[in-house]
Formats: sequence, C-alpha cells, structure tokens
Amino acid sequence: MKDEPRVEHATAGARLEAKETFRILLMDSPEHIAQLKAACKDAGHDVVAAKTIEEAFSFLDGQDHADVIICAAHLEDESMFDFLKRLRSNELHKHSMFLTLALAPGPIGSKVNAAAESTARLLGADAFVNMPTFDAIQLISEIKKLLPAVPTLEASKIEERRKAE
Repeated sequence: MKDEPRVEHATAGARLEAKETFRILLMDSPEHIAQLKAACKDAGHDVVAAKTIEEAFSFLDGQDHADVIICAAHLEDESMFDFLKRLRSNELHKHSMFLTLALAPGPIGSKVNAAAESTARLLGADAFVNMPTFDAIQLISEIKKLLPAVPTLEASKIEERRKAE
C-alpha cells in the first residue's frame, strides 16, 4: 500500500478569528520552511508546508484551501514550473495566488533568476520575489499584496449561508 503524502500544518501564532486568518501553503526545502513558517505564523497566518508537488495537491484537492501559495523558484528534486503549470491547468486552483520565492538562491540560482522570473510569470505566477537574504518583513509585505479581501475559508462560509437563505 502506497503511503499517503504528509502535509505539515501549523496554526497561526497570533490568535485571530477564522474570518481574519489567511492560509499560506509553502513549498520549499526543509531548511527554508522553518523560517518561512515562523514569519507567516508570527503575522497571524495558518501555514501548511509541503515538500513535494504531490503533497501540495493532496492538501489542495482535499477539503482545505490556500489563500496564497509560496513556492521556491529553485526546488531540489522537482520543478516549480511543473507545479505552476499543473496548478493553472486545474479548474479548482487556476486562480490561486502564487508567489515564486528565490530565497538564498546560491550562485547558480542567482544567475538564472531573471529567466526563472520571466518563465514563472508566463506560466501564471502572480509575483516573483528575489531574496538573497531572508527578510521576514519583506516576505509578509509581498504576501499581503496577494491576499484576498476575505480569507477563502470565510468566503466559503458566507457563500454557503447565502445559498441556504
């Protein structure tokens, strides 16, 4: 029997009501996930971390949601481009906000960032952030630009109530 993909979920550091809590899906290397998760939780967001494209879609295709998806521009064993193409071709997720993050890209990544940004935008990425050194304030500022007016979970509840009336 094949093991189900495991998705790591962490609730917001600040206690916000569900209607004020946004959910961020992170896909990056394990060494970067911890600092990304901490920054998002400190800003009051729920955070879900996925290590693979399959884990990310296991979460997204379930009953859950993500208000913003943050994906490393330079994944070790998978392609951010493949993830983005699959996301945009999926009716459920084609409008999900997608931020590509080049965090500490290293010498090779730094040289190909312009091409990675151009390709990511052509494939439908909403933002590309080059961050040679991690900056939590910049990260949260970039996330805020992509957040919907109302968290997806709360919008779903409002829509259900509207349909029930």
